[in-house]
Amino acid sequence: SHHAGLLPAHKAFTETLYRLQLMKVVFATETLAAGINMPARTTIIASMAKRGDKGMELLETSNMLQMAGRAGRRGMDTQGACVVAATPFEGPEDAITILTNEIKPVVSQFTPSFALAVNLVERGSGKLDLARSMVQKSFAAWESRQREEEMESAMGVMDNQDNSSPEDQFLNVLQLALEKELIEARTGTSPTGTSKGKISKLAALVDILADGKKLKKVSKRHSGCAQMLELEQSTLKYLERELRERPDDIDLDLPVDMIDNEKSELLAEIKTQRQRVLKGEREVNDSMMSVIAKVANNRMNAEDETAEALKNTLASVRESYNSEGSFILQEGGILEPGELNFYVKNCSKKNRAPLLALTTSAPSEDAEDENWSQTLAILNVLESYGCIVKATESESADSSTYYVSSGGTHVGGLGMDNSLWTLTALGGAFDVAYESAELDKFQDALSFLGIEDDSNDEDDEIEEDSDDFVNIPKPQRESEKLVKELCELSASEMAGYVSALVIDAPRNSDSAIASFQKLTYNQQRVVQGALLAMERLNEVQRKFSLDDSIGKSQLELNACDVVTRWAAGDSWSDVLLMSGAA
Repeated sequence: SHHAGLLPAHKAFTETLYRLQLMKVVFATETLAAGINMPARTTIIASMAKRGDKGMELLETSNMLQMAGRAGRRGMDTQGACVVAATPFEGPEDAITILTNEIKPVVSQFTPSFALAVNLVERGSGKLDLARSMVQKSFAAWESRQREEEMESAMGVMDNQDNSSPEDQFLNVLQLALEKELIEARTGTSPTGTSKGKISKLAALVDILADGKKLKKVSKRHSGCAQMLELEQSTLKYLERELRERPDDIDLDLPVDMIDNEKSELLAEIKTQRQRVLKGEREVNDSMMSVIAKVANNRMNAEDETAEALKNTLASVRESYNSEGSFILQEGGILEPGELNFYVKNCSKKNRAPLLALTTSAPSEDAEDENWSQTLAILNVLESYGCIVKATESESADSSTYYVSSGGTHVGGLGMDNSLWTLTALGGAFDVAYESAELDKFQDALSFLGIEDDSNDEDDEIEEDSDDFVNIPKPQRESEKLVKELCELSASEMAGYVSALVIDAPRNSDSAIASFQKLTYNQQRVVQGALLAMERLNEVQRKFSLDDSIGKSQLELNACDVVTRWAAGDSWSDVLLMSGAA
């Protein structure tokens, strides 16, 4: 058999045997028809429908033709045969419908993954040349280049503003102003300068405003920084209020050692918290949304037609919200990053594109393909978790040389969407570089407020007061504890836990709490450790700006108890009855 649920090594073994004609028949899903060198003399399509999100649906015309096209071996057969079998549910009319339907355009599904990154590093003998070449030659990169060429004719976008929202109009005017300035800077006619640094900055801003996905990502990052700053400010206010409410007056000019220990600790915490607030303010001010707001304010301070257009559209947006009573915005005031972020959240991001043809005709030399940027982010996460190690240091990741560790080999061999998470959840990897240190600082701040972490057990082999315990990094301690708890699982409990790592969430499922309560005590301990590992991995992935769709980590507990019972020897009927599927 050959299907997506098999391990990569098993599938490769099947493909090799079939190519060598040592295997005469292969039962396969439609995955066999896409991009694999396994030609056959005859293909038999046993069903013209498959289960999808809306139930049973007829096959796509392109899928049917792709599977039928496997018939006929080049250099061996003069012709091939395809047999489409009728079923009680699909007959000749359905076959005609499928074969005569219009073929939908091909859309790239390529996304970098942890396993792909490791395998490309291995195939490139530790260098990234092969990886970069393959990513840039992918169909997704070709699609991206095609879109850039098509944008050259997109001149009429601004003419259709009457049907767009006030937020869209303002963002389009701002984008148009930046695109004009970018073209002037590239052609050497800009009155404000033509340096490479300015061109690179303008190109980056235009690239964000012209891409709905990137604009959404920038908005999410700014919202996250703003929320973290708000939390840090709230914590500081709480500490300062606690200090003010103390009965004894404290002279802040006195040396700390002259104040009692409790108050001195509080003062030290306030000082530390103020530093965190300053750091949060820097992160908000350095965010791309703040940069765009600053640039917009600078453009509106100029005395030209573009500045007037920006002011008018901004006034129109503010008037629309003030009339609704949502909030009051001062007319003529500067554009704050939070205000701009609010407009970005409420604007349409589907049809954003470059407005001027010349904007895309001379792309910046520093611009990188998005897929390659995500591949570099994956490599950074893998390096943090010790799955790949730099053999030679270099200023840029592109020119560095890596070697793959045993953990990386396991990541490359697992056929999961996020194989690093699977390995981490099984205790095979942890944050070696301690890139998740900010997570621990945040948890320490919560514990100071009285929200204690009770995940540490009293029966740990290493006492917290010992020197050995202090010298072991926290991610390593958590990983060792997870491995210890995994070793205490029975075979059936381990089967249930592994199922939580590999199955998708069912459409109708219990709540996470209800599913957790059905687990055995040992499984609950392991799940708690795995959730700590997941939180740490997510923090590292966020730090390196890895897309959520690539770094998705799942722990689906809904079927864990059912698989555990089945692996323990319960009959299939009993298991179905227990799951409610009977």
